[in-house]
Amino acid sequence: MNAQEFRDGLARLGLSQAEAARLLGVKLRTVQRWAAGRPLVGEPAAQALRAWRRLAEQGIAWRPDSEPVEVEDPGAVAEHRRAALGLAVLLHPISGQRGGWRRRWRINIERHRATSPAMVVHFNRLADGSFLPASYRRLGGPGEAPGDRLLLEEATAAFLEAAARVEAVSSAAARAAEPARHLPQLQEAPV
Repeated sequence: MNAQEFRDGLARLGLSQAEAARLLGVKLRTVQRWAAGRPLVGEPAAQALRAWRRLAEQGIAWRPDSEPVEVEDPGAVAEHRRAALGLAVLLHPISGQRGGWRRRWRINIERHRATSPAMVVHFNRLADGSFLPASYRRLGGPGEAPGDRLLLEEATAAFLEAAARVEAVSSAAARAAEPARHLPQLQEAPV
């Protein structure tokens, strides 16, 4: 694995160099050297990154330091999530609650995570570009199953809402950058 593949892998998984070092069990300086291409990434680390990436693309929790969102058949979970985690469906039960649940979550699309004072939720980006919640970690101690479910729903709604806004802005920018095909071509006439 060369430096570019390594950097792309970290970006695809939403990992910082510090997180990668911790998860791979190496020093930060080692990861920094790999990212710079001196030396090439060690084969065990390269294999771990490739495996994590394949798991993430299938919508399977891969982070060894987190709890999976659901423990079931991975294929069935991914298909169920695609169908069930539409933004409108998620926002419906949450929108009736009091409080600023959106303000509670800090969203980082590049790192594929939503963070609140109580929890960090990691999302996998699938091959089709969509996101699925993959794993979470409580920040203040052990998880509470009923309370965790509400926080997971909030995190997913906030993350998908932010991802939809980013996508809309990107699409609008791409449309603005392309030449106006719908305008008639002006032909010059002799004066």
